[in-house]
Parts: sequence; C-alpha cells; structure tokens
Amino acid sequence: MVELRHVVKDPLGFHVRLVTRMAAEASRWESDMTVIHGARTARADDVMGLMGLEAGPGAELRVCIAGPDEADAAEFVEHMLRGM
Repeated sequence: MVELRHVVKDPLGFHVRLVTRMAAEASRWESDMTVIHGARTARADDVMGLMGLEAGPGAELRVCIAGPDEADAAEFVEHMLRGM
C-alpha cells in the first residue's frame, strides 16, 4: 500500500471540478484508492463520496492506494495532486 498526503491549495477547496477529475482518473487504475479527510473516507472513484469529504482550502487529504499497479497509480496521482 502507498499513502500520499496533499494539502488542498485551491481557494475553493476540493470542489466539484477537482473531485470529478480525481474520480475519472482513479477509475482508470486497477488498484483501490481511498481518500481520507479527518474522520471521513471515500473511494477515489466516487464523486459524491469525495464531495462528502467537505475538504476546504488548507485541508489535508490522505490518498491510500493498494493493488497490482499501486506504484504507477501513486506516481500519477501525486503528479495530478500537485496541480490541484
């Protein structure tokens, strides 16, 4: 399992455009991806679940990736998160 940490820098927080992009990209990988904010958890490919995290600006997200392509998926997700 690989765990990534990311602080939301967008002044609008982890909003619908970012969530939609994350869900679309997460669905491309075989590995399971989970996004955690505080006590809330959501599958990375679930738009409504990600919106339910209610991660505002400055929130820390943890992304846990586990599966056969976790190393490649983690590298891609880390690159994607840098742009958020």
